[in-house]
Amino acid sequence: MRRVFDVLAVLILLSAPAACPAAESDELGDPVKLAAVVAYGRAHNAEIHAAEAKWRAAQARPSQAGALPDPMVEVGYHNEGFDRLDLGETDFAWLRFGASQELPFPGKLALKRDIAGHAAEQTAEELRQVELDVISRLKMAYAEYAHLDVQLDILRRNKSLLDKFARTAEAKYAVGEGIQQDVLKAQVEESLLIERETTLDQQRQSRTAELNALLSRPATAPLGSAEHPVERALTRTLEELLAVAAAHSPEVKAAERRIAGDESAVALARREYLPDFVVRADYMHKADLLPEWEVGVGIKVPLYFATKQRAGVQEAAAALAEARSLRENADRNVQSRVRDLYARAQASERLITLYHSTVIPQARLALESADAAYQVNKVDFLTLLNAFAATLEYDMRYHEELANFQKAAAELESAVGEPLEE
Repeated sequence: MRRVFDVLAVLILLSAPAACPAAESDELGDPVKLAAVVAYGRAHNAEIHAAEAKWRAAQARPSQAGALPDPMVEVGYHNEGFDRLDLGETDFAWLRFGASQELPFPGKLALKRDIAGHAAEQTAEELRQVELDVISRLKMAYAEYAHLDVQLDILRRNKSLLDKFARTAEAKYAVGEGIQQDVLKAQVEESLLIERETTLDQQRQSRTAELNALLSRPATAPLGSAEHPVERALTRTLEELLAVAAAHSPEVKAAERRIAGDESAVALARREYLPDFVVRADYMHKADLLPEWEVGVGIKVPLYFATKQRAGVQEAAAALAEARSLRENADRNVQSRVRDLYARAQASERLITLYHSTVIPQARLALESADAAYQVNKVDFLTLLNAFAATLEYDMRYHEELANFQKAAAELESAVGEPLEE
C-alpha cells in the first residue's frame, strides 16, 4: 500500500506543473481575442497600476494644501527660586496653559488648494495618457503577433505547394524531360522557406514575451493563436482627427492643467508680500491667588521681501512661461504625430486595396498559368519558381500592410486621446 501511495504522489507532482500553463492560457482564451487582451491589460498592467496610485496620491493633496496650519498648544510653569515650588505662595509663580493659531492672509489657502487641485488634474491626464499608451502598445503587439501567425500559416501552405512543384520537377527529370538543376532549385527554395519560417517563429516568441510583459504575466506564459486581421478603413478625416486631438489629447490637456496651476502659483507668490497672522490665548493658574488670562495677535512681517518674496514671484513667473511654451510644443507635437500616423494608415490602406484587388489575383493567375505551362513543357522551371516566389511575396506583403494599418490606427488612438471606433 505504501508503494501505491508513493506512486500516486509522484503522479500528482508530475501533473501539477502541466496544469499551470493551461490555467494561464485559459485566462485569455484560445484563440486570443484583441478585446480580451485589452481588458486583461487594463486590469493587470503594472504601469497603469503605478499611474493610478500616483493619481490617488495627488487627489489627496488639495484638502491638505487648503487646511490651516496645525495649532500649537503650550504648557508652562513659572517659579521663583530652585529650593521649592512657590505656586500659590507668591504672585510670581504660576502654571500657564496656552494655544496659538497661525492664520494665513485671506486667499492664500484657496490658492494653495487650487495649485494642488490643478496638479491632481494634470496627474489624471497623465494617467489617461499611460492607459492610452499601454493599450496602444498592446494593440500594436497583438497586431504583430497575429500578423506573424498568419505569415507562418502562409509559409506552411506554400511549402506544401512547393513540394508539389518539386515532385513534378523530379518526375520530369526521372523521365528525361527535365534537368537536375530544376530539382536543386526547388530544394534551395524550400530551404529558404524553412529559413524564413525559423525567423518568423523567433519573432513570434519575441512578440509573445512582449505581450506577456504588457499584461504583467510571466514571459514564458503561453498564448493561444491570434485572430487573423481583417481589412479596416479610417472612418474620420485628417481634419476631424486634428480637432479631436486638440480637444482630447491627454498630452495637451496635461500641459493646460500645468498652466492653470502655475497661474495660481504666480498669484500666490504675489500674495506672499502680504503678512500672515497669529492669534494666541493664555491662561495662568496661581493656585489660591487670582488667576490671569491673556489674548494676543501677532503679525508675520515679510521683512526680507527683496530677497525672498520678489525672487518667489520671479520663479513662479518663469515656471509659468515654461508651462506655456511646453503647451505650445505639446500641441505641435500632437498635430505632427497625428498627420504622420494618418499618412501611414492611408498608405497602408491603399496598399491593402491594391494587393487584395489587383496584385495578388494577378500573381495567382500568373502562377496557375506558369504551372499549367510547365506541365506541358512550354516554360522552364525557373519561370514557375519566379511566379511562385512573387505570389508568396505579395501575399506576405498584403498581411504585413494589414498589421501596419492596425498599428498606425492604435498609435492614432493614443495620439488623439480616444478610440477611432466604438
